[in-house]
Amino acid sequence: MSLGNIALIGFRTTGKTRVGRILARKLARTFVDMDDFLTQSFGTTIDCWVRRHGWKSFREQESELLSRLAEMDGVVVATGGGVVLNRDNREILKRAFQVVWLKASADTIESRMLADPVSVTQRPPLSSLPLREEIETLLRERTPLYAAAARISVDTDLLCEEGVVERILDLVEREQ
Repeated sequence: MSLGNIALIGFRTTGKTRVGRILARKLARTFVDMDDFLTQSFGTTIDCWVRRHGWKSFREQESELLSRLAEMDGVVVATGGGVVLNRDNREILKRAFQVVWLKASADTIESRMLADPVSVTQRPPLSSLPLREEIETLLRERTPLYAAAARISVDTDLLCEEGVVERILDLVEREQ
């Protein structure tokens, strides 16, 4: 099965990193988590970077990294949840990757965020809204963008990471 590069898109805590690691291992591919890569290159958390330099600067760095990853072969990429906000990024994703949208309900996202210490301490708020309102508002805004970029979508609400990987592999194989 020749899948080319694979990019996982979706909101925070939908499983992009965990699923991406398993998927890359199963396919003997290189795995890149864009947020982790950027954190390492910044030498600080995304939260600190955004506080110092702003979201615009972060999004520019994110776009540059996506362009570089698009030139690679045989990678599985866990994107940041907002990578689809940039039209050029959506075009790069569609051109250079098999794009899989990992979906989850607002209830699932909220409970995962509250249970994840990384979400609480290292990820900056995306708005000034209370968490639940932020999730619902951003899901409404981003859903059409995720849909426009993705070839495949998988609901992660009720599946474990291994189950999501198996579903992705099944759906991708059907599209070949």
